[in-house]
Amino acid sequence: MNPKVTIAALLLLAACGGNPMPDPGGDGDGDGGDGTITVPESVAVNVKGAKYDPDKDRLQLTIALDSSNPVLATYERAENLDVKGYRAYKMQEDPLDRMFVALAAESADGKTRAVTVADGGQFGEYRGGGHYERDGNFDPPSASETKDGTGLVTYAGRYAGVQNIDEPGNPDVLEPVPGTDPTILPSQPRRVRGEIVLNADFVDNEVNGAIINRRVVGGAALDTVFLRGTGITEDGTFEGEVSAIHSDAETIEGSYGGVFGGSNSSSVAGLVHLTAFDDDIDLEQEHGVFVLTQCGQTGAAQSICDQVDPQD
Repeated sequence: MNPKVTIAALLLLAACGGNPMPDPGGDGDGDGGDGTITVPESVAVNVKGAKYDPDKDRLQLTIALDSSNPVLATYERAENLDVKGYRAYKMQEDPLDRMFVALAAESADGKTRAVTVADGGQFGEYRGGGHYERDGNFDPPSASETKDGTGLVTYAGRYAGVQNIDEPGNPDVLEPVPGTDPTILPSQPRRVRGEIVLNADFVDNEVNGAIINRRVVGGAALDTVFLRGTGITEDGTFEGEVSAIHSDAETIEGSYGGVFGGSNSSSVAGLVHLTAFDDDIDLEQEHGVFVLTQCGQTGAAQSICDQVDPQD
């Protein structure tokens, strides 16, 4: 798995064209207004509400099959479950309740943030999903503010995720009373780490990318995930589909989505929901998160950004 992929290949933006960015305000600034960002159901899934305050190190989430009675539950900080670049939080009310692990981050500019969460499964089902948000308006860079006037901008950084697959030994699950039937016990979701490269074309309003060096935390390597080209909307959001790197890789299916934020879209935050990624496992799911800084900005991932043309 994980055949070698060159950075150059990953950074080729699909030349699919797009529609010009509308300016609803009619003032020529292209900010698209400052409304509430709606996270698509394809990536939000069971998350119906979220409040994340990185300064107070506080995370609250609502996870339910419907939103008729939303309750924000406060999660406990779990430093031992951190994935590099993302803070971990956990929630389990008692040994016979689901054990959730959430991973959250805020961008270096403080303008975007995102969280993903899942439990490891119980009673043959699991819950998972995520949330992302932006402070302020959508502020895309003009072509003249990008390298060679192309409108192309690269974002890079770390990716993290949780899967509805047991963490070996379920080390952080509350211990049940001895003799409890194991078929009713909850499982701890295993975590995933990797890197992500996202290219945005703010002239043609297109975004695509890839998740590389993806692997189970403390475990095996996983396949590269391509984020297929999709449009950037007038409010600076996007939603698209994922795919495998080539036909010989594991079947990879699912969705991704996100939002650009900050001055000249200095950051981006989003989610990935994989509904298939291992041909040897049935009903596997992965909920991933990315919070990235634009190459050339403070906080950017230099290991990848040094290989691309920075913004002027």
